[in-house]
Amino acid sequence: MFNAVCVVSLAVATLSVILSYIFLINTNTVSELEAMSTNGLMFICNAAKVHKLVSKVTNLVKNVLYIKIGSGPENLLPILSKQIVNVYSNASTQNTDIRLMLKPINFPEKVPTNHAIDIIFYDSVLGQKVESLQQSINNLETRHKVQIVYSHGIEEITGGDEVKKYEYVAVGGTFDRLHNGHKILLSQAALRATKHVTVGVTDVNMIQSKVLWELIEPVEKRIKGVLDFLTDINPDLEYKVEPIQDMYGPTKSDPRYELIVVSEETKRGVTKINQKREENGLQPLDSYVIELATDLTSKHTAEEESKVSSSNHRMRLLGSMLKEPEPNPHIPKRPYVIGLAGGIASGKSSITEKLRLKGAAIVNCDIIAHELYKPGLSLNRTLSETFGEHIITAEGEVDRKKLGQIVFSDKNKLEKLNQIIWPAVIEETQRRIKALGEEGFEVVVMEAAVMVKAKWYKYCHQLWSVIIPRNEAIKRLQERNNLSEEEARQRVDAQTPNIEQVAAANIVFSPYWSYDYTQTQIDKAWDHLQKYLKN
Repeated sequence: MFNAVCVVSLAVATLSVILSYIFLINTNTVSELEAMSTNGLMFICNAAKVHKLVSKVTNLVKNVLYIKIGSGPENLLPILSKQIVNVYSNASTQNTDIRLMLKPINFPEKVPTNHAIDIIFYDSVLGQKVESLQQSINNLETRHKVQIVYSHGIEEITGGDEVKKYEYVAVGGTFDRLHNGHKILLSQAALRATKHVTVGVTDVNMIQSKVLWELIEPVEKRIKGVLDFLTDINPDLEYKVEPIQDMYGPTKSDPRYELIVVSEETKRGVTKINQKREENGLQPLDSYVIELATDLTSKHTAEEESKVSSSNHRMRLLGSMLKEPEPNPHIPKRPYVIGLAGGIASGKSSITEKLRLKGAAIVNCDIIAHELYKPGLSLNRTLSETFGEHIITAEGEVDRKKLGQIVFSDKNKLEKLNQIIWPAVIEETQRRIKALGEEGFEVVVMEAAVMVKAKWYKYCHQLWSVIIPRNEAIKRLQERNNLSEEEARQRVDAQTPNIEQVAAANIVFSPYWSYDYTQTQIDKAWDHLQKYLKN
């Protein structure tokens, strides 16, 4: 019946560019709709209209918008393949999670969704089928209204290349924070499969070359996101979504795979996979290559990639609240203490200076430690007794370079140094923070390289961490301290790894790019802090 209605509509419709779209919004205002609509499902008779209509309704759906297309001959696989690219490429500027369902509907067949539907959209051709549309949804929140999207005319669209189908299809990627580029990749794989799709999700050893890899979601969460999307767009296929430790995954040894779907930037890997298959006596895989989706968002900056990518998303998380701070009843409410963590040569001091210019008072724990090394103080004598008198200069100062050579080459000695210094440093730090609060400072930044390792963040209301790539830190340390590469590597590796700094942090910065890009991160974090303190 759905098919018949579509055919009739095509016979009388003018095949031209859509001139206008009109919403019929019963008795509800747009603001009321926005307030109540969490997930929507849009029924479209003809695939040619999809990407034009999507932009008209996304502002009425907060979370997920499903798109279901009719089963007529006008919705051939080549057209659907083209619309996968159109829909997701144009959706890169939207916050709504768009999901183009690949299986055409045939009444009275049910439409399963992983997320409950509370608003339905449908084009004018289907206006008399509202009851059937409602009844077809398995997961419908019936308390919400049904809206109508009317369209005038049908945009003419021609089919693309033939879509060849395969029983077993493979696809791989990081799939961090599933974005529209990922959706194109996964949808094209599912469109070409008749039985099975395997998705290889890169695990720890394969992600460490990625930009801000420390912010990549756990592999279990990425797998869940991929499976949730795939079962929504086509629940009839069988899926195997698993972590992979190399670029080959199961394709190197399983003869059932026939096609691999890749992006332009990973297509060279197909040759290597097929070489491995040939070594194992298997037939080579066919490949389908998709173009990279351009990032059209207004947030795009010169430091970011021009394509839609997870790297861009992770970069935009810098300076943002990754997790809300928990109340700390063990310290006074004021001054509000921000713990600033970061490894050696991470650029932590430059971040501190930017926060000072915002109005924060600064307590530098590393400087306090150095002050406690001064001649005549008990700590000076203790270090001399523990590590040898040769670490003391003729002026009675602790020679930090000699001390560093001792402790950074021996973990046990470094641990012994920490046990001596840390209690004295944190005691003096707390005294200074209290004094700054009494002077009237509302925010105090407590900067320490060992913040996470020493768990000093328990003396803070929030933890902000500063990270840069390990190799960049080694390079900076060599240049700054005139060290050999080996000496610099020892000192960097003796620090708390970036992944642990990030795991503990409320906010993360990375002064790896331009000055302006770093300042943008600071501005974002400080603005959020001011709003938080007002509440």
